Amino acid sequence: RLLLPTRVAGVVPAELGEAEHAGVVSAVGSEVKVRLELTAEFLKHAPILAGNLQRLAAEATPAGQLQSVECLAFLCSLFTVSFNFWWTELRQVDGLRLNDGLLDCFGLFARLASLVVFFVKFVGLSRNLPTQSITYGNKSEQTVRLKFPCKLMGTCTSLSQKGTGCLCLNYRGQLSDRLRGFYRSVQRCRGAATSETPCALTMLCPTEARRLLPCWDEPQLKATFQVAVEIPSTCPRLTALSNMPEEERRDLPSQSSSQSEPMPARELVRFAKTPQMSTYLLAIVIGRFDCIETVCQDGVALRVFSPIGRSLQFYSELFGIPYPLPKLDLVAVPELAVGAMENWGLITYREAMLLVDENSSKFSMETVALVVGHEVAHQWFGNLVTMQWWTQLWLNEGFASWVEYLCIDHCYPEFDVWTRFIRNDFSKALELDCLDNSHPIEIDVGHPDEIDETFDAISYSKGAAVIRMLHAWLGEPAFRRGLQQYLRRHSYGNASTADLWLALSEASGQPVQQVMHDWIRRKGFPVISASLEPLPPPDSSQEASTRLQLRLRQSRFRSGQGPAVATASVGVQTELEKLDETEQLDGTAVSGERQAKMARISQNPVPDGNKFVSQHRSCSDLWRVPLLVQLSNEPEPRRLLLESAELAYPLPPSLSQLTDGHWLKLNWQCVGVFRVDYSDQMLDALVSALKRGKLGRRDRFNLQSDLFALVAYGKYFTVWSDLLANLSSVQVLAEQLGLTAAWHAFLSYLCWPAFQRLGWDFKPGESHDAGLLRGLLLTYLGQAGHAEVVAEALARFDRHASGQCRLEPDIRAGVYATAARHGGAAAFDRLLALLDSPARGNGFISSEEELRILRALGNTEDTDQIKRVLELSISPRVRQQDTPSVICSLCACGGLKARRLAWQFVKSRWPVLVSRYSGVFLLQRLVLGVCSGLCSAEDAEDLRQFFATNSAPSAARAVKQALETVQLRARLLSQDGHLIAQYLAGLRAAARDDCSDGQSTEADLLP
Repeated sequence: RLLLPTRVAGVVPAELGEAEHAGVVSAVGSEVKVRLELTAEFLKHAPILAGNLQRLAAEATPAGQLQSVECLAFLCSLFTVSFNFWWTELRQVDGLRLNDGLLDCFGLFARLASLVVFFVKFVGLSRNLPTQSITYGNKSEQTVRLKFPCKLMGTCTSLSQKGTGCLCLNYRGQLSDRLRGFYRSVQRCRGAATSETPCALTMLCPTEARRLLPCWDEPQLKATFQVAVEIPSTCPRLTALSNMPEEERRDLPSQSSSQSEPMPARELVRFAKTPQMSTYLLAIVIGRFDCIETVCQDGVALRVFSPIGRSLQFYSELFGIPYPLPKLDLVAVPELAVGAMENWGLITYREAMLLVDENSSKFSMETVALVVGHEVAHQWFGNLVTMQWWTQLWLNEGFASWVEYLCIDHCYPEFDVWTRFIRNDFSKALELDCLDNSHPIEIDVGHPDEIDETFDAISYSKGAAVIRMLHAWLGEPAFRRGLQQYLRRHSYGNASTADLWLALSEASGQPVQQVMHDWIRRKGFPVISASLEPLPPPDSSQEASTRLQLRLRQSRFRSGQGPAVATASVGVQTELEKLDETEQLDGTAVSGERQAKMARISQNPVPDGNKFVSQHRSCSDLWRVPLLVQLSNEPEPRRLLLESAELAYPLPPSLSQLTDGHWLKLNWQCVGVFRVDYSDQMLDALVSALKRGKLGRRDRFNLQSDLFALVAYGKYFTVWSDLLANLSSVQVLAEQLGLTAAWHAFLSYLCWPAFQRLGWDFKPGESHDAGLLRGLLLTYLGQAGHAEVVAEALARFDRHASGQCRLEPDIRAGVYATAARHGGAAAFDRLLALLDSPARGNGFISSEEELRILRALGNTEDTDQIKRVLELSISPRVRQQDTPSVICSLCACGGLKARRLAWQFVKSRWPVLVSRYSGVFLLQRLVLGVCSGLCSAEDAEDLRQFFATNSAPSAARAVKQALETVQLRARLLSQDGHLIAQYLAGLRAAARDDCSDGQSTEADLLP
């Protein structure tokens, strides 16, 4: 089922108060509480659970040793709560006194507790033991300790004795507004009469289940749960959802409150019992939703861009296991700390991550498809089989981040999502992993704040990239067999990385454990230097062979080692990008004049020294590197394994020289997690192949990403987006040097010819990529202040805002951003007004459109408007989940002044921001986003001093990474700022020369 927020105009319920663990108000002035009854059944492998309780028991009785525990059930409700554990497998050794139980608990208040003990083998023994004391741990411990006055078992030492006990705990909790645990939110309907409908929902990942109920809040301690929710009977009717299908719904008799006032009509909704699952997957949603439901072969189909029926069928076939539950609900909720949460059978999404319509851009459609694919994959990889502990988080997130692309590529091959993967995940992972403050994919964690920090690009993106590399090396058939064996073997249980490697090794016959160990347990990645040399003769007395061998050397790649990385690369990048767009977009050859102009540009001063990827320190770190090597005269790549610091590989006689158009490329299709530093001979051959169109876009992207100096055939969105993202790091430096005008000239010179050929409007039959690229180039040209683009964008914005002509979704973000930057106060105010005006024909503004406008406001360069945006970001007008995006948009788009003001704002509001976002992943993103535009030595020192006295819970590693990045930029600025200035000056002169050919004017190229 697909469940959407109900849009009810004119109905304005009362505020959702700080009620006890549920308070949904049905109408103005009437307060109704929600009663939640929850039954959980702990069915866990004894050794793991015993290991947890053995540690706790030892605190009470050091001599005691608990052999095994099997917990069968507990019952709790969230309105004067009853909480029961049923223990059926308690064994004692030497009269163990199990009189001290410790549970994870945070923000809950226990009122009464007692233990009812029933021993099956001890006939006639049955008693009720009240607690002697209930003690709460501090904020760091997040526990509640229940102490009982006497032994829970007799003195019999036989290990065969069995019994059952029921732990009853009454407690109360409060609905929070912090996007974690069990929290409240509002469903907004922006329109002529803005209405807000309250709702309550859970976000229990990674360690927030303890905010809902006292429990063992660890992924390896799985349980079964049965939920019943008591809600008010309202019109329109409230929807109550949980992981499993609704089993019973009935009206409840009227009752009186403690003040003898009648309670409003209520109904009980009871859900079926779940399979065995981890506590963080438990989910409850209460609110008003419309439901779109149909039944297909797989049981469920949704009217979303990525039809869930196709996803379910694909994953069922891939994993060899049908979807395990009887239903799957996808719910668009108003606020969520993350884009989506994979609760088993009840996936929650931000509205913009699930809902698309005719006003959605192609980029949004791709994003929704991938997010849906990701969360559905978790129903098997993460829910059916769960990591043993948060150390193996990458098993859940890295795998889902890879297989979402596999699924969407199968369902929508026209999207070419693997090219997007390289930009979204591969590049992001390598950008972060070359820092000294990176971390291994698997990292030991203990405290919840440490768990939060592991939800980053290393666990997700590098984990996905490593899986993709392994998949390519083993081949599809062997990988699929191993995957199915792994899932069958560990269904409804937990597994470790070693378990996955074992299954893949058994299926493929390859030493997967030995090859992959270092990729998971060590941070960083290698750079491989590649060169060609004569093949030595077998006998030293013989003449040298005419054959060649490929010489490979590896060492660890690190950032910030070598002079003027960016400046050197910009020159070559620009040359090849210009050659590419001329040859590919209009199909003509490069003119002699343009070639001459490129030659003049290339003579501008650039730094000496080695290429970007060869700037690495000597390091003893070695990896076993799976390699796919493509030879120009062979249809399929060759598979090699680089297991030492150096390897010599003989090439076939047919490739005796890199002449006659022959070439050789490592890292075919960019499937390997490493950089490549080619010799000049090999690089020249690849450049020639690029110009002749012999390499696919992923290989072209790979070269550009590796060398930050080579891009060819740039008509594709993914190649362009990575190019411009890389150049953004130079933009920050240029603005710091006072070279903003020169930088804008550079952007215009780079982007205008390609945008000219694409045009403003969609053309029948154009590719999916063309629409994506049009919006990207428009955004950068607007940022650069290109006169023709700005004039047309402002005219189109005026017609759109006045209702005369709707903007196409793919260019809307670029037009909005340009209006915010160049349209003055009038355009800025009109953008704000669009937030509160209904989208024509829909009666509400979509979350995608809302966020599009908010991010566009971050392009303003006016001081007063910047301050207005910052205040707006933390106002009730902006959802809490979107505040970091609004602030970071100023840092990414607003220029040097905006970055400075945003950083000062964050420092001044730090306690508020920490209170809101600590523990919900958003604090890390805020830190990295706000610091992304800082680049001076003074910035680095300010950053260091601020965080020395202001803690960043759950974002300590992000702070270190941000500081390291700022320090690297400051070093580059100090060493090579003059070279950047010289290069941009030369480019601007060359652009002016372009006007002399009579075919263009300076206004075409420069602001």
